[in-house]
Amino acid sequence: VPSIGYGSFPLFKQWRGAIGFMLHPVAYMKEGYAKHKDSYFKISTLQDEYVIVSDKEKIAEYLAAPDHVLNFQDGANDAVQIPWTMGYGVAHRTYHVPAVRITLTQHIAANIAGMLEQIHEGMDTLIGKPADWVEVPIYDVIVKIVAKVSNRAFSGTLLCQNEQHLNNAIAYAQDVFLSSEIIRAFPNWLKPFLIMLTPIYRRRRLAIKLMGSIVQERLDTDYEAQGKKKPDDMIQWLVDSAPPIERTMPQIVERIMALNVASIHTTTMTLTSALYILGAEWEKYTPILRAEVRQHCEGGEITKQTLGKLVKLDSFLRESGRFNNTGLVSLNRNARKEFRFKDGTVIPAGARVGAPSLAIHNDPQYYLEPEKFDGFRFSRMREESAKPMKHQMVSTDIDYLPFGHGKHACPGRFFAVNEMKLIFANLLLRYDLKLIPGTAPARMFIGTMAIPETKLKVLMRSIPIQKSHAAAEA
Repeated sequence: VPSIGYGSFPLFKQWRGAIGFMLHPVAYMKEGYAKHKDSYFKISTLQDEYVIVSDKEKIAEYLAAPDHVLNFQDGANDAVQIPWTMGYGVAHRTYHVPAVRITLTQHIAANIAGMLEQIHEGMDTLIGKPADWVEVPIYDVIVKIVAKVSNRAFSGTLLCQNEQHLNNAIAYAQDVFLSSEIIRAFPNWLKPFLIMLTPIYRRRRLAIKLMGSIVQERLDTDYEAQGKKKPDDMIQWLVDSAPPIERTMPQIVERIMALNVASIHTTTMTLTSALYILGAEWEKYTPILRAEVRQHCEGGEITKQTLGKLVKLDSFLRESGRFNNTGLVSLNRNARKEFRFKDGTVIPAGARVGAPSLAIHNDPQYYLEPEKFDGFRFSRMREESAKPMKHQMVSTDIDYLPFGHGKHACPGRFFAVNEMKLIFANLLLRYDLKLIPGTAPARMFIGTMAIPETKLKVLMRSIPIQKSHAAAEA
């Protein structure tokens, strides 16, 4: 497998490649894809070599490999250092995945009213009703609203109003990703000690203080024997499905915090990036998107059925996911055994494998003028396609990778997409939003991980709420 950035001089070439990739990750990935689009290339990191599979057929080939050969969870554990940043149980006993993929998804419609409650309250508190343009730190607003909405689904009304818990969960999500990049460079035996020096350890202890009594009560209560109705939230679903070794208060708290990481980080990045684009071209997109939302409100309210009809809004968010990549590489797998492609190329045991998501999303073979943001790219595809659902935001493919693809695609994407639509639609109904003249969001990568723009402020002003939507605000 050819390498990128190693140079011709043999001495320390892998280290030179690793330092080059650390300094210029996007350039290295683009170079590798341009030279080896139909095959493979490898890049060096400070820890190891990373095999990048560029060709669609070959990507499909390695995705079809069984987990005992190319393992998804090992790849995820490696990418975010989960055994140390989020806990051994989260890394190796993934009983939370069915709770997210099945139970949380099934409860989306039932949770809409509570989610809207948190959205309206968050917007009233964090933005207010400014009659004229005011500067708003939109990342800070969105991350807090996402945290409130997610925790409304996770714990009912128990935690979504607790400011200390919300701030701790938000900080924990940020600390996990930053700490993972720091400890990655060190040997595994040292990582348990290093993680105690990061804010993560303090965040976990605070989470136990804030959530411990709630979780312990769930563990101790025999609802059936007492003739009580069980709470219908994520805490209870985890308590009911946890294996015996995980059915303890600290482990359930740890799991809820891990789910906060998953729900807050990517959702906030994707939604904020979409709002930056809306702000850059607000006169082009806002009237069309706002009209679509107003048209499909039912009895003045946004419902689950409303969300399903917002084809243009769905397209705008999907295009934002393509255009504003949350990382350079997706579909990470770690080789537990040697894997051989049909062309004879061998991935040795212990190697890391991934697909170049940013390069694929910017390939004209898959997308017309990929360097341009086209908010209605996917709504047109839906109109022209015999399989229109293939182009909705929750759908994954080898050429659309924000949520991964295949049997291990993001289990929470159905909840996340509905959450983003709810927040975005309500912003459209209540506010105008545009960028401050002369400003634009910065893009930055540390290794393969995208770092979101968090400091950019936008201009917002309140708009009159039409009578058709007034009932939703009552």
